[in-house]
Amino acid sequence: MEVLYKGENLLIGNIGHFLVALAFCTAIFSAVSYFFSANNNDDKNWKKVGRISFWIHAAAVTGVFITLFIIIYGHYFEYQYAWQHSSRSLPWYYMLSCFWEGQEGSFLLWLIWDAVIGILLIYTVKSWESPVLAIVCLTQIVLASMLLGIDVGDIYKIGSSPFSLLREKMADNAPIFRTPEYLNQITDGRGLNPLLQNYWMVIHPPTLFFGFASSIIPFAFAISGLWTGKYKEWLKPALPWTLVSVMILGTGIIMGGFWAYESLSFGGYWAWDPVENASLVPWLLLIAALHLMLIYKSTGTSIILTYILSIAAFLLVLYATFLTRSGILGDSSVHSFTDLGLSGQLMIFMFVFYALPLFAIVKDKFQKMWLNLIYWGVFLLNIAAGIVTKNETIFIVLKWVDIAMFVAITFAFVYKLYQTFPASRTEENFKSRELWMFIGSLFLLLSAFQVILVTSFPVINKLFGTNIAPPTDAIGYYNKFQMPIAIVLGILTAISQYFKYKTTDVKKMSINLLKTFAASILLSVGCMYLFQIRDAYYLVFLLAGVYTIVANTAYITDILKGKMKVAGGSLAHIGFGLMLVGILVSSAKKEVISINETVDFGQSMDDKATRENMLLLKGDTIRMSDYLVTYTKDTIIGPSTFYNVYYKGIGNTDEFTLQPNAQISNGQLNANPDTRHYLTHDVYTFVSNVPDKSKQNSEPWSAPEKHQVLIGDTITTINGKVVFESIDKNAKPQELNLNHQMWGANLKIIDGKRIFTAKPIFAIADKSFYTIEDVVDEAGLKFNFYIKAGEAGVAAFIETSARPPVRDFIIMKAIIFPYINLLWGGVIVMIIGFIIAIIKRTKDYKRTFAIPDKTE
Repeated sequence: MEVLYKGENLLIGNIGHFLVALAFCTAIFSAVSYFFSANNNDDKNWKKVGRISFWIHAAAVTGVFITLFIIIYGHYFEYQYAWQHSSRSLPWYYMLSCFWEGQEGSFLLWLIWDAVIGILLIYTVKSWESPVLAIVCLTQIVLASMLLGIDVGDIYKIGSSPFSLLREKMADNAPIFRTPEYLNQITDGRGLNPLLQNYWMVIHPPTLFFGFASSIIPFAFAISGLWTGKYKEWLKPALPWTLVSVMILGTGIIMGGFWAYESLSFGGYWAWDPVENASLVPWLLLIAALHLMLIYKSTGTSIILTYILSIAAFLLVLYATFLTRSGILGDSSVHSFTDLGLSGQLMIFMFVFYALPLFAIVKDKFQKMWLNLIYWGVFLLNIAAGIVTKNETIFIVLKWVDIAMFVAITFAFVYKLYQTFPASRTEENFKSRELWMFIGSLFLLLSAFQVILVTSFPVINKLFGTNIAPPTDAIGYYNKFQMPIAIVLGILTAISQYFKYKTTDVKKMSINLLKTFAASILLSVGCMYLFQIRDAYYLVFLLAGVYTIVANTAYITDILKGKMKVAGGSLAHIGFGLMLVGILVSSAKKEVISINETVDFGQSMDDKATRENMLLLKGDTIRMSDYLVTYTKDTIIGPSTFYNVYYKGIGNTDEFTLQPNAQISNGQLNANPDTRHYLTHDVYTFVSNVPDKSKQNSEPWSAPEKHQVLIGDTITTINGKVVFESIDKNAKPQELNLNHQMWGANLKIIDGKRIFTAKPIFAIADKSFYTIEDVVDEAGLKFNFYIKAGEAGVAAFIETSARPPVRDFIIMKAIIFPYINLLWGGVIVMIIGFIIAIIKRTKDYKRTFAIPDKTE
């Protein structure tokens, strides 16, 4: 029997479904139109149709965003996305975080940024519009398909819709949906993950996804160059956009690091988590591609590797998407999404774009025919196998066919590149800037390879049946490989710009390098004493960072004569040097001050992690390094409890209160740190364990014991001694606006060295009386006070009940991060350098475009 549900707002969901379908169809129409325009010598009619279709597509995508936000903000919990990711208690800005907490919302965010990028490209890339927009639209087709939510029976699924109803997702195991008025029983949603309730998570994901989306631009230009035969001209318009992509993606990654520093309790800003790594690798490749573009612009060399890296950066963004959204990293990363059944579709997403460069470069009709037959044959075979059967043998065969296809496409594309650009294989002079920039790009490539290889261990295990375990100490493992690479890159950014393209006056250059190197050594010696660094390896790292700063600063002042308009690259390098020094000092010299020497938490005191956590009872004061630290109180705000930790400096006037907070959800502690920022250091604090107050008061009170008392009497209980000190004849609690006579018993509870107070109240109202009990959880005592007239006159009585005391405490960890502002300051300087470089390269492109280019 069909149930007729009441109260559901189905219209807004139907609008959302329609807009997703419209976005998908118009993306296809726009891609086809731009494709025909590009294949017909930039046909203006097809281009016009493609442009109109893209505008409709962009409007539909915007409508999808608005519709979904209305569902979240309006608390339409009949929709699964709103119920799963939001709640009524969230402020509006965290509703935005709800938007991209789920997979569907993150795909939609990517879709929106690509729509914005497409519109900007329409009005800036001029003759490149048709081929570039055709590729951007292809991306939009795939992304929009991720939101379709179409089930082909029980055998295949195309996308996951953010507009699915809750009862459609949970009907099989939720009896609540057998009731037409089920919405009356759903008063609130599950809420946002506590770790995402941070202002950085309002701005970090949009920035990061803009960086991901912008990586399509150098990819699209590179493919367009191969497609149209303009093999080298694409670099002019692509260069400023590549700078934008590097800047935005880098900013998004650093924002994630700052969010981790402020919200996660591992004690730092970068943990080499697989999801962090997945976003870092495309950025490293984009930086390498950017430098190779600059080499080609000045020398006409390195075009092959420029193509490879420009294309690989976007392909690795797609691979990162697969890693984080297929569920394959579920056991190795706390940041990854769960699998929504889209892993097969994500693989198709990667497969389509991986083959695209080869399709673009192959011009011979016979070769292209065979390429199409093989590629689409394997493609359709995979889809058929997924629909028709789950036979393990077939899937093993197909797995090896896909791996072979992957390898064949790679080698075929590289081979065709070498056929197309035979003259580009030239040897650079060691006196030339391009050689050292090329070496730097290779080291960036080496860095990216090491990171993505280790991050891909779960994929390798899945493909080849191996059992390679990820490193137990991820930070130490990655640092072992990445620190030498960082040292080399720092030195190369210091010396390479003193070289000129093609050839250099070595004598003049050597004088500049020796002066800056000597100054760097002197400055590094001073930093060695300032930062208290003695390890030889760290000193080399420090020298590399200082040398980067000094050499680039000298280059701006001496060579560029302080002309900041052309100093974007040098300024970005200075920022990189500051980051190196900041990373070294804040990580190598961080000091854990919450050293526990006495309290056993059930583990060996030899365990370093155990010793770095300090037990703090409420009201007690403990010395931590140069501070006296007191846990003063806690305050419940929404689902979180904020713990006030008061720091007072020893021998100085420094004092402040930090408020680390935590939630206990499903028996797990979700803790957010709090940090006191100074110019030269940060004091970073988080709670690693707190009492679960929902369980503390579960013990029943003992039966009341009545005690007749006089002022000054002492009552002995199982939890301590109680002194009846005096009677307050005007004991009216402020929260009770009652005109009644009230007497309060002033009680002092002595529990060892701790002293508490209580004031139970006896009140007379008209011809009746009542009592107001007082509970002291920390002493485990509850008191009632009343006055009774008897044969011997008026007598006072104290009634006590007891249970195990609630000992409010926190176990906390406190870390001092010295000179961490060098890191954050370096990030700001680097971003400013990128902005200056973007402005310069954009002006250069406009200037060259104003002169007719016969090659175009």
